[in-house]
Amino acid sequence: MTTYRSATTALAAAVALVITAPLAPVVSAQRGVSVPNGVLAVRQALGHGDVSAARQAAEAATGDGRELSTALVELFVGQDDAARARLAPLAERQPLGEAALELGLLDLRRGRREEADRRLRPIASVRQFTNADDYLRLARAAIGIREYLLANDAFDRVSQSTRADIQSAWGDLFLSRHQPADAAQSYRDAITADPKWVPALVGLSRAYADDEPEAADTALEEARKAAPDHPDVLLRSAEVALDEEDAAAAKAALDRLARVRPGSVEEAGLRVALAYEDGGAAAVPAAIEAVRAADPRSAIGYRLAGERAAFAYRFAEASDFARKATETDPDDPQAFFDLGLYLMRTGDEGSARAALERSWDLDKSAPVTKNLLDLLDKIDAYTTVEAPNMIFRFAPNEAEVLKVYAVPLAEQAYATFQKTYGFTPEGPILIEVFPRHDDFAVRTMGLPGLVGALGACFGRVITMDSPAAPGVSPFSWHATLWHEMAHVFSLQLSQYRVPRWLTEGISTFEEHRKVPAWGRELTLEYGRAMATGETFGVKGLPDAFKRPEHLAMAYFEASLVVEHLVDLNGDQGLQTLLKAYAEGASDQQAFARAFGRSVDEVDASFHQFVQERFGALAKAMAPPASEAAADNLPALEQRAAGAPGNFISQLTYGQALVREGRLDAAKAPLERAAALAPMASGDGSPRALLAMIAEQAGNQAGAREEYRDLLQADHTNVNAARRLLAVSGGSTDDQFYALRLIADLDPFDADAHGQLGRRLFAQDDYEAALLEFQASLALGPPNLAEAHSDVAETYLKLGKRDEAKQAALEALKEAPTFVRAQELLLQAIGRAS
Repeated sequence: MTTYRSATTALAAAVALVITAPLAPVVSAQRGVSVPNGVLAVRQALGHGDVSAARQAAEAATGDGRELSTALVELFVGQDDAARARLAPLAERQPLGEAALELGLLDLRRGRREEADRRLRPIASVRQFTNADDYLRLARAAIGIREYLLANDAFDRVSQSTRADIQSAWGDLFLSRHQPADAAQSYRDAITADPKWVPALVGLSRAYADDEPEAADTALEEARKAAPDHPDVLLRSAEVALDEEDAAAAKAALDRLARVRPGSVEEAGLRVALAYEDGGAAAVPAAIEAVRAADPRSAIGYRLAGERAAFAYRFAEASDFARKATETDPDDPQAFFDLGLYLMRTGDEGSARAALERSWDLDKSAPVTKNLLDLLDKIDAYTTVEAPNMIFRFAPNEAEVLKVYAVPLAEQAYATFQKTYGFTPEGPILIEVFPRHDDFAVRTMGLPGLVGALGACFGRVITMDSPAAPGVSPFSWHATLWHEMAHVFSLQLSQYRVPRWLTEGISTFEEHRKVPAWGRELTLEYGRAMATGETFGVKGLPDAFKRPEHLAMAYFEASLVVEHLVDLNGDQGLQTLLKAYAEGASDQQAFARAFGRSVDEVDASFHQFVQERFGALAKAMAPPASEAAADNLPALEQRAAGAPGNFISQLTYGQALVREGRLDAAKAPLERAAALAPMASGDGSPRALLAMIAEQAGNQAGAREEYRDLLQADHTNVNAARRLLAVSGGSTDDQFYALRLIADLDPFDADAHGQLGRRLFAQDDYEAALLEFQASLALGPPNLAEAHSDVAETYLKLGKRDEAKQAALEALKEAPTFVRAQELLLQAIGRAS
């Protein structure tokens, strides 16, 4: 994705010319347009949130400087009418100066857009500059008229400035263009120049919010210390409280904001969001009135209500709010973007495209809008496969293979969950599979670079990576599809009110219920977390899901909670729990209704449950009693001898012996480690090393046993599966197991499908064999005549002579003298030789 900070692209080069080449109409530059005396001191004080110092600086100024400085203070504290009265005559006298800029921006905030445009456009057309203030004035005016690339170029001309106000304003531009990394850099530059520059600290909190929440919290806390009543601090505090579902804290922050800067449209917009959280869609219209009072043309209220609905996965409701936002402000590109994004998440891609194209027409510099439109172009070329209750879209070069597996698996999941939850979801369910991870990321979030996710569900839409997506480690895409299908049911049955920890816990548990190894990949790590007291419990899971660093373990523990809930009251308990949330029940009410217990009681019984299940593992996973360097064999040996029940001590000693080439000696500690934690996975795990040792010793039977045991837990280890196949010898069971796993993890391995098909054929499982032969054929195996013949022979076994005839003819097209194909053709037409 092109970033605004880059000046290497043709677009950036073209934009760079804009600032020196004339634009029509050209406004003659007024040389010597300077910032009046006192203004910089006032802005400095306000950047620190020190209104008293700002007033003193304004009073010390003289002439126009005093009037403008006073107006800036009045704007800061929400006295817009008084500020307007001061700014108007100044702007008339100097239409390209600071007062005209501030008055234009004030008009913009109050919905007087035509007046704002008349004031700001001439300022943005100035092409002669003498100092950094001229470039900053241009940038602010350009942002006001939505000339974002021009604004970026102006900032770029003063990129080396050490002024906090310039760097912070540049960061705001980056953030508004969905470039948090660039924004964070500008904010850090501003803070380096002035550690107490509040707008930069608040901006940094926003830039870090998604990926570095602890750093975001730290930045906001620094801003609070510097200026607890700065309006930006209070706005950000309200945003954070809303995201943390702390309505009381959000209201308190907004109430304080109303005292220090009354009547702002930002406050009114957040109150709409708060009203939605408290009273749902019915509470929004009344709250919107305050937005209209501040700016009758602003769509911010409906946009923020839509954001909250989308945050709760209520995308149909979010789309309704976004549509109202576009009706309120037909010139708001963000409103149309939101509408397009939400419609994509409901599966209405046609209407989404129309909304996104309108957004692009309004703002052709928005990278996220372009991302989604480009992706929709790609999806238009995808192969569509329809099934009862579902619509699949696959990349054309993958469709023939993936549909063979994905469609029946999804249908099985649908039927299973329909029975489990006693519920039929609204459909059809749209399932899109992407061969590029960044395409999946854009379809899911609007931006590339999504880390840690392989699939996503929005209730009626599932997006996921293809198993062939470059850069994605081998993963069980079967488990991913099963997981996302479970989300369809928990989200819809709960009317999208299920807590995130619970819906993820249900989906991960349903993986495990389908295949014991699925959803249990972090068992070893969980034992370690238990040993060190780092688990969450039922009550700690909601907060854990807000912390990226805890997410993986939170998913795992949430699935254990769901397993415990099913133990308490079966599937009926889960049904009751989800229905209670659908009716608006609190956690306490929902748990009481489903299990007859309080959350505290379930939390206590869960701790007992995991202690019984994983207590021994936790003991084995405790940190070793002493440190020992990986290359200090005597220390490792001594530690292992003194702690036969400690997994890490045994494993590290065994690994060290392997590195030293002492394979026979390594077997004993590795076997002890494997017994302590049989679910350990990876190439450095006990089972993997024992398999390697057995192979090197020529002990194929021992290697097979180790690989089979390893793959019982390490179910995505396609390399281990290939090694099992290599050492399987005459063991047809091991061959079949390995081939099945390889075909599942790497469905684009034509040879694996062919071999698996032949084994299934030999077992008289002709339907399953046909699927494998068809998959192999779709991948273009080296011997097409042989592949077509495999299909023909299988059709004959199934009694499908017409299909067998066609397949035999295809084989003969490839090799006209191929005897096997000739004989199959004769059999198909009833003339067996």
